[in-house]
Amino acid sequence: MSFLNAEEPTAVDLVTDFGVNILWHPSLGMELGTELQTMLWECLLGKKPLDILVFEGTVINGPNGTGEWNRFADRPMKDWLSDLAQVANFVVAVGDCACWGGIPSMAPNPSESIGLQYLRREEGGFLGKDFRAKSGLPVINIPGCPAHPDWITQILVAIATGRIGDIVLDDLHRPQTFFNTFTQTGCTRIIHLFNSNYCWTKFVEVLNNI
Repeated sequence: MSFLNAEEPTAVDLVTDFGVNILWHPSLGMELGTELQTMLWECLLGKKPLDILVFEGTVINGPNGTGEWNRFADRPMKDWLSDLAQVANFVVAVGDCACWGGIPSMAPNPSESIGLQYLRREEGGFLGKDFRAKSGLPVINIPGCPAHPDWITQILVAIATGRIGDIVLDDLHRPQTFFNTFTQTGCTRIIHLFNSNYCWTKFVEVLNNI
């Protein structure tokens, strides 16, 4: 849902400036019930192209591998996900739950939750270690709780404009352009107040004067 807060580019920019056709989104999609099922089946049957499948949330397999605890459009969500992943050119996992399984996958994990291609940091996941989308790429992971909205839209733009080849994935299938540095790297707002007793003293003085 953080996707809706993106600013560079916005969700609207994806449509108006980059020609992305958002087939369905929980907050933006107009189709419900039978109409939604029809659209999904058209994707599976090749009647409607599915370029990018974006999935958010953990994959629920419970109880006993049936996936019945998370039904969507009259089927277990995991069944839709498995089928749609096979016809999508690219698969993108958004958020910690979709990437690694998130909190729901922690022991004892009664819902049998799992990430798309990882369970925590172990390769495999719901789609399996060797899964590749039609583009030849594995699941592109954009973790975070929530994921940074601009990172989501920027990856979608890279795919839509044919520049995904410029994005290098790390060993956890994350775009290195976003995940090869610490969060604080380059931040001009960081002030190292605690490197010496002098700094600590000055910090206390500031607090006393507030």
